[in-house]
Amino acid sequence: MDELPSSVQWQCETIELTGDNVDEDGNAMTETLELWFRDPIECVKELLGNPTFKDSMRYAPEQIFDDPEHTTRCFSEMWTGDWWWQQQVSIL
Repeated sequence: MDELPSSVQWQCETIELTGDNVDEDGNAMTETLELWFRDPIECVKELLGNPTFKDSMRYAPEQIFDDPEHTTRCFSEMWTGDWWWQQQVSIL
């Protein structure tokens, strides 16, 4: 995982969890864990700005049809769905 290319840096926070179990003195047992994560906003920026994906990205909705008469819609990706179409039209 460390060898994967990325400009978004990993961050680590230590968190302490208290469980339901108790120790021999009757105190709730705790465990310290490392939580590794990347900033999701920065990950999305990285994906959208990566030229490797430029031919795979869609920014506008598109209606694709399976037949020349345009009677049978094909729904294969999010950008081909009605929701994306409605969202795009609603902001114009």
